[in-house]
Amino acid sequence: MADIAIDLGTANTLIYVKGKGIVYNEATAIAYDQRTNAVIAYGNTAFDMIGRTPPSIRVVRPLSTGVISDFAAARTFLQIIVNDNVRKSRFRPLRAVIGVPSRISGAEFKTLQDALDTNRLAKVYAVQEPVAAAIGAGLNFSDPRGCLVIDVGAGTTDIAMLSLGRVVESRSLRIGGDALVAAFANFMKNELRINVGDRTSETFMREYGMAFKVEKRKGTIAGVDMKTGLPVHVDITSDQVMSAIREPVSLIVSDLRRLLDSVPPDLAADALEDGLNLTGGGSLLNGLAELLFDQTGIQCAYVDDPLTAVALGCGAIVEDLDLYKFILESLPEEIAGMA
Repeated sequence: MADIAIDLGTANTLIYVKGKGIVYNEATAIAYDQRTNAVIAYGNTAFDMIGRTPPSIRVVRPLSTGVISDFAAARTFLQIIVNDNVRKSRFRPLRAVIGVPSRISGAEFKTLQDALDTNRLAKVYAVQEPVAAAIGAGLNFSDPRGCLVIDVGAGTTDIAMLSLGRVVESRSLRIGGDALVAAFANFMKNELRINVGDRTSETFMREYGMAFKVEKRKGTIAGVDMKTGLPVHVDITSDQVMSAIREPVSLIVSDLRRLLDSVPPDLAADALEDGLNLTGGGSLLNGLAELLFDQTGIQCAYVDDPLTAVALGCGAIVEDLDLYKFILESLPEEIAGMA
């Protein structure tokens, strides 16, 4: 039987232990002492250091756009958090279920397996994140009826049409909450000539970010005036925020349209009647549900607890691997052959 589930996200990592539930939920970040290369912090503690460290400390976020970008850091991070939160036995190696982007390549999944290798896992099973989110949210997709899910994470946006317990069609876009934050920071730098830190941009976007004008809002952000080199406070309107993130948001809408165009018409009609299910931290962007409805005519609703739906779904599979085995087998062949 599988023992643990891992939602290794670009922004946060969650660990679910069979029979216990979620035991770890912190930022995917690790901090090193540059002189000794020793780990001095990880998780939320390391994340709080970003943008505020002396040269002797290096903070790494080991994932980018949903896949591992720094193998050594990812390997060390996973080893630490699993050792700290999971009781292991040398006589019975653990098995794990891990959520992955819908369009992850075989090479990317192999890298993920290798990063987990130090934990002596007997086997790593993969499940596509929209499927895990649907299970974790308690959505019924076992009937011959379309169930449309969009999982907007920090690094990727995964869109899937589910029916009869399987994936009918899926798309994965290497755009998520981090891309929206980066687009906003670039807008500040290029259009307003204000240099804003990554953490400051992320905090501002979490409160004032907006994809569709549901109300007029104005927020104040601190940055450095690139003309004078001095710190300043700048007022930013909702119109400016929407202008800043228009391009990455439009790519998400375009991918949703392509998926709807590629699935059987009856399933697309089901989505029109039953609505679209939003999950993932990036989906909480103000006005995103309204924008998707405006562009597609499909009503949108958030699943229960969109931030933990993937981890809970992977955990449900951990609790009864035999029941959900068909989901693991329904992965793209390149991935399934390695799982």
